Amino acid sequence: MAEQYRMNGSAALSIYTQESTARPLERPQKLPDAPAQKKPKEKLRLVVSPFTILGGAVAVLMLLLVVFSFVRMFEEQSRVSTLQETRASLTKEHERLTATYEQSLDLKQVEQRARQLGMREVQPSQIREIEIAAGDTTQVFSAPEERNIFEQVFEAFRSLFRDAVEYFS
Repeated sequence: MAEQYRMNGSAALSIYTQESTARPLERPQKLPDAPAQKKPKEKLRLVVSPFTILGGAVAVLMLLLVVFSFVRMFEEQSRVSTLQETRASLTKEHERLTATYEQSLDLKQVEQRARQLGMREVQPSQIREIEIAAGDTTQVFSAPEERNIFEQVFEAFRSLFRDAVEYFS
């Protein structure tokens, strides 16, 4: 009878013999897990630079200034819109009154009303000419003095500073 072989991994074993030329596969022993060591709790220290605090304070201040300027701008816009509405109504009333006035200035009606009040036309004997003396006076304004460039720059910065103070007050 032919020998039968069985396989153990990649090695062939004779099933009739007790002794095998192949070694059985060994599984490595599993090492136990290392016990978890408790790590001491580290205290977290928060270190904040004074420049960070100063920068944050400046940023918050600027944010507040922007918010307040938007609030002020909204108030001014509502005031402007109210004034524009008032201007529009006054313009309409002005146009209406001007039209009424122009309608009432009919020359024939004025002459007729004058006759009703007992007025008469001017006669040539009533006209008198008056001569005014040659001493008429006029007022001459002098041109403003020219300033040098430094005075103009200084005045521009002063005006800018006054406008900024007026805006934020």
